[in-house]
Amino acid sequence: MVTLTDDEVALIRSLLAALRSIKVRDIDKAMVILSKRDRQEPC
Repeated sequence: MVTLTDDEVALIRSLLAALRSIKVRDIDKAMVILSKRDRQEPC
């Protein structure tokens, strides 16, 4: 068992909350935008 300080616990909780707030749909939208941009640029 790993012992964490109060600061570490708070940091982990805030990271988890931030991850939870990122919606899968937003990630999919960003991937579509990026793939469109890649196709438009001539190599």
